[in-house]
Amino acid sequence: MKRFFKGIITTLISTQIFSVTAFAYEKAGKLEELEYSIYKHLENRDRNFIILYTGERIDFKDNALNCIKNAYSKDDYLERSWLEIRPVAKVTQEGIETTFDVTYLTTKEQEEYVDRELKRITESLINSNMSDLDKVKVINDYIINRYDYDNTQKSIDVYSALTSSITVCQGYSMTAYKMFNYAGIENRIIIGKIKDTPHSWNSVKIQGNWYQLDITNNDSIERNKYFLISDDTLISKGYIWDTSKYPKSYKKYDDA
Repeated sequence: MKRFFKGIITTLISTQIFSVTAFAYEKAGKLEELEYSIYKHLENRDRNFIILYTGERIDFKDNALNCIKNAYSKDDYLERSWLEIRPVAKVTQEGIETTFDVTYLTTKEQEEYVDRELKRITESLINSNMSDLDKVKVINDYIINRYDYDNTQKSIDVYSALTSSITVCQGYSMTAYKMFNYAGIENRIIIGKIKDTPHSWNSVKIQGNWYQLDITNNDSIERNKYFLISDDTLISKGYIWDTSKYPKSYKKYDDA
């Protein structure tokens, strides 16, 4: 997978007190409220929004960046959905006014299409008689059959993956994440590397245990080689990731 650069570009808070015209701000009096407001805007794919923080200025200065990181980290899919976040904060008589300018991989309309399409597909594949293992298998196989790997590295999001049927590992893992959620399967998107190449894949929880699942590399001549396996197996194949951030996968699924 190609390396995509993303980041939060911060502008320091001005020490000048601005006088502003009365305005219907979205207000947050606590850091928890600020974090939740940011999360809801990101989830809604709002490109520009303003939040007025009315709590202690020192709390904002010390914790604003963490609030942003905590907001987009609430959901693995959301964490992979933006490219750049530009917050610009200034002190006013009302509080600290922060304007956010966000660049996403997709538009709100494109994400609405993704949600409708993946929900429809998942519901067509899943029935009430299936075990969690059956659900994981059918979603894994569907994605393998639906997508081909994009060697041009241009199709990096789920919308482009669905509309072109080609994508990179990010498209595979983000599609799987959504479909597993619709199927009621707890799962994560894992960000790491294979040797020196950036890569993403999934882990899924079945019967109380977590298992590694790399659908991108299951879509190969050695089909399903990376289906419900352990951390140790991935590590032996050159996979690298921050194991402290994700659930542990201790063994291969015995019946997979």
